[in-house]
Amino acid sequence: MSARGTAAVPRCLVIIPDGNRRWARQHGYPVVQGHVTGLRNARTIAEAALRFGVEHVVLWAASESNLRKRSAQEVENLFKLLKEELRYQASRPDESADFHLCGAWRDFTDDADLIELSRQAAARNKAHTQTFTVLFGYSGTTELVRAAQEAARDGAIDEASIRAHLWTAHVPDVDLLIRTGVEGDPHWSDLLLPWQMRGTQLIFSNVLWPAFTVDHLKEAFEDLASRARRAGA
Repeated sequence: MSARGTAAVPRCLVIIPDGNRRWARQHGYPVVQGHVTGLRNARTIAEAALRFGVEHVVLWAASESNLRKRSAQEVENLFKLLKEELRYQASRPDESADFHLCGAWRDFTDDADLIELSRQAAARNKAHTQTFTVLFGYSGTTELVRAAQEAARDGAIDEASIRAHLWTAHVPDVDLLIRTGVEGDPHWSDLLLPWQMRGTQLIFSNVLWPAFTVDHLKEAFEDLASRARRAGA
């Protein structure tokens, strides 16, 4: 894979890793095993993307709707996996990419250990040029509403002030979005990163997330490089 600066590598990559539960059912595993395998794969793919030269990787791990509508047991398992990921990120060396956890996840838990782990993971950040962002309990609608409310409290409701108050204020405009596990149903979800999705190229893959490999990621970058970009024209 070529280095950053070539047409093949996006500056900002967003992944909607769909298909953990379907993958588990196909293999006769409990749903939680799909999420566990999906988490392991998220690390593999995110770290590969950063290694290839992507500056900003964003992974939508769980939506606000997921946390509201799925069973209490599944939500508990999702939070356990989030805690595992935060431990992993907090233990990484300082030269690693900055880590950001964004979303309304604190509306759904009062787990003091989880909150402390999120603080430790954020404390490791050193304003690196590369970032890895996990969206958890995320809704673009909620993000915009809360940003507008905070901007209003500051007395300035304009583009700059709203963007400054976004959970994802550090994320630039998105170059490429990959959604896995579409199985004939390519779609966007709940205003994902509405401020940054301008002219974003979209790739929909039938591959379920736990089976999505680094080779699939390379193929997506090659697809991106082959496209004629019209820049809104």
